Amino acid sequence: MKNIFLFLLVLSFYNCTTALNLRKYDNVKTSIASLKLIEPPYEINGNWYFPYDYDEFTEIGIASRIKDLKSGDKTKNGEVFHADVSTGSHRSLGLASNVRATNIENGRSMIVRVNHRGAYSNTNIIELSDVVFNKLDLKDDGNLIKIRLISDNETFILGEAKTYNAEKKILTNAPINGVSIIDIDSGNPTENLENIEKSINDDVDLDGFRLETDIINKNIYIHVATLLFRKNADVLLSNLSSINKVGIVRSMVNGKNRFKVIIGPFDDLTQLNRVLKIDTIQQYEDLSIFLK
Repeated sequence: MKNIFLFLLVLSFYNCTTALNLRKYDNVKTSIASLKLIEPPYEINGNWYFPYDYDEFTEIGIASRIKDLKSGDKTKNGEVFHADVSTGSHRSLGLASNVRATNIENGRSMIVRVNHRGAYSNTNIIELSDVVFNKLDLKDDGNLIKIRLISDNETFILGEAKTYNAEKKILTNAPINGVSIIDIDSGNPTENLENIEKSINDDVDLDGFRLETDIINKNIYIHVATLLFRKNADVLLSNLSSINKVGIVRSMVNGKNRFKVIIGPFDDLTQLNRVLKIDTIQQYEDLSIFLK
């Protein structure tokens, strides 16, 4: 009985710390107390992950391609994977969830259906299908991307992944209003994208493609850790002294000091990736990327 009590206590502790670790620096106001597990915790390579039912979720990091699925394979939640459907893999978002994915370099943004598990990293935050990579003009050597959990009514997303053409055939069943559909299979694809970019309203096509120019040209930072005491922050700063642009930012949370150890800003993604590959950086559980 005592062992069972200890196990439940440890599990409760992990739940709290992991929820804290998943909060990113983009004004996310999610209450830790409001988070609830939607799937059993699972373990990958010695690390535990906790899928939560998030009311709000925003994350910034590096995107990679989905590599463990081929067309026709079943995703983690039983849907059929196709590389030409905008889908993604995440470690803790509910399956299926809809996120808006934005390429921070060019502002290209679209809706992605998260229906698989993957991206087990605080910095490599999501794996994406080929169509997302192509439409957002992402690069395999590393692009920064922002993902934000959205409500289902921002655009129409299928309950089961099909090809893009199959999606359009059942468009009349979409439970939405005020959404304009652009047929990307007819005419000049480049011209269609230009028409979207020049649009003065907020209409979107089936996958929610649009430009978000307010995200471009912001400074990029790495958040290493947030500590309660300045002395501990100074020790961490000393441990990272071989890295350029390391500093401490003080903030107030509920009337108490918090000391954030950050690195940046970075001039380009090459500098960012070089720092992220340092072994001593990857050991910090609160590691994340943010813009300012």
